[in-house]
Amino acid sequence: MKGLLFGFIGIFVVLASSLSGGFETYLQEHSLVIVVGGTFVILFISTPSLVIKSLVRSLKMMFKKEKNFFDFKRELLQLSENKNAEFVSKNSLITYAQELWQQGTDSELFISLISQKRAELESRSVDAVQALKNLAKYPPALGMMGTVMGMIALFNDLDNNKGNIGQNLALAMTATFFGLLLTNALISPLADRIHVQFVNEKRLYTAIYQVLLLINRNEPFQIVAGELEEKLAG
Repeated sequence: MKGLLFGFIGIFVVLASSLSGGFETYLQEHSLVIVVGGTFVILFISTPSLVIKSLVRSLKMMFKKEKNFFDFKRELLQLSENKNAEFVSKNSLITYAQELWQQGTDSELFISLISQKRAELESRSVDAVQALKNLAKYPPALGMMGTVMGMIALFNDLDNNKGNIGQNLALAMTATFFGLLLTNALISPLADRIHVQFVNEKRLYTAIYQVLLLINRNEPFQIVAGELEEKLAG
């Protein structure tokens, strides 16, 4: 989370120090409406509601402390001693395994169901990354559309405002600026961060999944504990 905040502050500082003429030169309401509003609308047109929910979840996760394998060591050790141990886990895969064992699920069926659950959990972040990467295509195009609209208005009124050509042209170009800014300073970096988050999450689910399979086979506590220590050391 600290890195995310530092990044946003850094972007603001870089922009503030590089923009000539101050922010008021670039703040053009027409451009903001087309680029930001248009991107928001396109998100809902191009992205299914379930994927939007996954995207919201992934964005929320960026502001929470990232979980690692060590955080679930005690829970896995408890389950290795007693598969029906009752506690509330913050990991969805462990919670699902608890439910299956408490229902007396057959060992082979458990493997099939827990594998499906793992794939389902991992796919949520993949959908979020893909949604943002798809969305990143649109702000520059919307910015160009806003610039073209501004140019049309400029040429249409050229005879009456010959003295303000430079100012009007600059206003028209702000739409392209906002489009590039939105894609390269916000959407694409967020997509990359969620992708890194997905890789870490996938690694965590893989490790937990492998230990759950050992527990499901009723392997001795010492073997499960040894596997946990090996994964923590790795």
